Amino acid sequence: MDFESSERAIAPRREDALPATAAAAVKVVIVGGFGVGKTTLVGSVSEIRPLTTEETMTQAGVGVDDTAGVERKTSTTVAMDFGRISINEEL
Repeated sequence: MDFESSERAIAPRREDALPATAAAAVKVVIVGGFGVGKTTLVGSVSEIRPLTTEETMTQAGVGVDDTAGVERKTSTTVAMDFGRISINEEL
């Protein structure tokens, strides 16, 4: 079987690496209804630029998504948003 080596992996930037004092990692899941501000919250508290999966809303969502109160909303998260926040030195 033929194969080729992959390019060397690029290490995370120093400012993105967890501190040496971190004894454990935890995940915080933010849930809520359509248009309540989940993406806004992640973007507001994240210490790194969040990874987002925002896409333009289309007519396919009509009748599926309740846009009452957010009629001017033009994009929506299709999968998840990922950010990072330091809770304390051990997490």
